[in-house]
Amino acid sequence: MQMNLFENIKIFIEIVDSGSFTQAAENLQIHRPAVTKAVQQLEQGSGVRLLQRTTRRIYLTPEGEEFYRRSKPLLSQADDLLESFSPDRPLHGQLRVDMPIAFARLVVVPHLRAFYDAHPDLEIVLSSSDMRRDMLRDGLDCVLRMGELDDGDYVARPLGNINMTTCASPDYLARYGTPTSLESLRHHQGVNWFVNNSREVVPWRFQTEKGVEEIYLPGKLILDNSEVYISAGLAGLGLLQGMNFFLQPYIDSGQLVEVLSDNPCPARRLSLLYPHRHLSHKVRVFAQWLEGLLAQIQQPRA
Repeated sequence: MQMNLFENIKIFIEIVDSGSFTQAAENLQIHRPAVTKAVQQLEQGSGVRLLQRTTRRIYLTPEGEEFYRRSKPLLSQADDLLESFSPDRPLHGQLRVDMPIAFARLVVVPHLRAFYDAHPDLEIVLSSSDMRRDMLRDGLDCVLRMGELDDGDYVARPLGNINMTTCASPDYLARYGTPTSLESLRHHQGVNWFVNNSREVVPWRFQTEKGVEEIYLPGKLILDNSEVYISAGLAGLGLLQGMNFFLQPYIDSGQLVEVLSDNPCPARRLSLLYPHRHLSHKVRVFAQWLEGLLAQIQQPRA
């Protein structure tokens, strides 16, 4: 086996993840010709073309897609093999992660300084979106997901549960009244949420004596962005049901009012997904840090 094979694979993965040869060279701090040479050696060794290049962007060939899918966990395992013999070796390189907008803004980013203090050589490429991302296509090491999972090809690590709250603005309650039972919800409007992959509206969930009941509320607005969602609730466009840590500050300030406390929304599971059975050391450390953050924000209020 060529001694530089893993280095060439690392360069290839960086090209795919960054989207260009030039950006890959900059990220890896190597010369641009070395990036081109690495791809040429991989294509010569494999006997297939891995990338198609145009003047504007690069594309993976079908063989390149397969090579990328199989080589990324291989490279991660090689890194972890070295780290297993050097448990005190500092984390280094990049960690690419995607998570919901509200969780990134309110939980992760405000605490990242402490994480960097513990791991100063690790760079985090953080994308925040309320849309479902494809880890392979987008070159992600892991993603945070809430609720039920349908990604059978990925491994899910539960991080804990997120408390949920149902609420509305005082203006909305003044116009439509305060719901006192699940039956009364048919006379109310909800700001609804849809799953972008299927465009299906997410049902509202409530705890009852008989178990969890799912209800579809009437409403004139359906969204897929948490920032716009909270704005709609504050504008009095309907009831909201969302993460407690996201809504509680507005409840504390009086901008929103919690309703239906006798029928609380069940907590939703937060999971970290990664694309292969072998959990890399970087993802494991990040997952443990997230578990600590989640436990901190979910502590009962004094």
